[in-house]
Amino acid sequence: MFMEHLALTYKCHSSIGNSLDLHNMIKEVLSTFVEETNAFNGSFYLMDDNNKLYKYLTYDENYKFDEKILYEQIRDLSCVRTFDSNEKRILILPLEKGVFFIFFEKNDINFEFIISMFQDLIVKLNISIDACLNVQKIKSKNKMLNHLANELKEQQKKLIESDKYKNHFLANMSHELKTPLNSIIVISSIMGKNKNQKLDEEQIKNMRIINSCGNDLLLLINDILDISKIEAGEISLHLSKINISELIKDLVFDMQPLSNEKGLQINYKSESNEFFLLSDAHRIKQIIKNLISNAIKFTEVGSINIILEENANDISIKVIDEGIGIAKEKLGHIFERFKQADGSTTRKYGGTGLGLAISKELALLLGGDIKAFSDLGKGSIFELVLPKKTNIKNISDDKVSISSKDEDVVIEDIVLFDIEDINIKEEKNIKEKNILILNNDYISFFPIAVALKKENFILTYCKSFQEAYIELKQKYDLVVVFDNNFDLDILDFIEYCEDKRLKKIIITSNVDIDNNDYLEKELVKNELFNKIVNHIGR
Repeated sequence: MFMEHLALTYKCHSSIGNSLDLHNMIKEVLSTFVEETNAFNGSFYLMDDNNKLYKYLTYDENYKFDEKILYEQIRDLSCVRTFDSNEKRILILPLEKGVFFIFFEKNDINFEFIISMFQDLIVKLNISIDACLNVQKIKSKNKMLNHLANELKEQQKKLIESDKYKNHFLANMSHELKTPLNSIIVISSIMGKNKNQKLDEEQIKNMRIINSCGNDLLLLINDILDISKIEAGEISLHLSKINISELIKDLVFDMQPLSNEKGLQINYKSESNEFFLLSDAHRIKQIIKNLISNAIKFTEVGSINIILEENANDISIKVIDEGIGIAKEKLGHIFERFKQADGSTTRKYGGTGLGLAISKELALLLGGDIKAFSDLGKGSIFELVLPKKTNIKNISDDKVSISSKDEDVVIEDIVLFDIEDINIKEEKNIKEKNILILNNDYISFFPIAVALKKENFILTYCKSFQEAYIELKQKYDLVVVFDNNFDLDILDFIEYCEDKRLKKIIITSNVDIDNNDYLEKELVKNELFNKIVNHIGR
């Protein structure tokens, strides 16, 4: 008898917790409980979130019983017990999240042992049922989250598509508007000069108004296009060595007539006439011109001072005016799009409210920033800070194209910075790889070099095979050779690489391109980039 009880206890214990699916687990437990104890029926009632019991699973649906009697028996129940009903004995197993009912015929079964065994099962059953219910909740939440994630993806796709349509519309609109607008500006300018002396004073005045309004409208169109390109991440940067001091001098000279019209003096001060910086001259000029234009626009009396200073890691360009100033509570919003310090500002001074937003975005893209300081009624200071070591930010999406036609520009002078890129590299623990580039046409290779630098490749350049042989005394993971009229020396170099078992890529039109190590002379950036990545084993 003892062995029978032991076997029964083992089988009932073993049936619990074999599945994290509640239905499967309860089904196995019920069938084991009923069959191994010689019961004829069993039911499990689950407790819902409102602490109400409902029938979850029954071992034999053919057996009917009065559920009211069961509910009366389980009030304040804290332990396993039995009661008799209609020549049947019903065992009640109360749990934290439900109740088991096991139905027996009145026979010679040892109910003392049955009750004791089921009492010992309560802890395990509670844990198992709780685990199943938690899994259910997690699956339900995951299903909901997946549904929401899919909805968000769809919304994102729609927004991207909408953005594309917007950008296409703006590009087309600009073309359609700028062509006739330029004609209006040119014709009104010529007619306003009245070289043929055919216009009276009123007509000349009107022509100048037309010309002024045309230029304002052109600026508005250009601003909207710029902000659209920034939003889309479709910015082109053309890097060169810039003498910032000379650039500012030229800008001051160009804008002097505008300041003279208002009786304002522009003063420029610099510690040196030579401040060289590797950056995009057009974008820097765009930023500084906007700051000076704003200073002129919002200054009625006084002067505008421009100060260029050199610091340890950056340079500072300050544009200081004696204009209307900006209230402190408004100062934090001036770099937001379509925002100006006051609604009346637009009506009185004009403008789109985009100039400062565009300048801020461009400054950040170049690794710098713009700061503003102001006292209402006393004037403002706008400071453009640019790093000496050129930082190009927000490049993770490859929509920022970087190029250079300056042979003095080398990729080592550029720091490609993006928080997302850094995080990815840290997660993947990407190791630096050394590549030797043999190429006497550096400018054509520059965009590819930028893409490789983003991927943490270290590039070394040579312009001759003699230089390459010396460099190859050091360890390199890959050699890339551009066959730019190197004559027969390339064959000796290829043989040298093969003897040293150096991985190589040859870009040439003179070698059989069926070989895995060769590419056609006329290649696209992505083709060479992918070839390098595959060869180097990244």
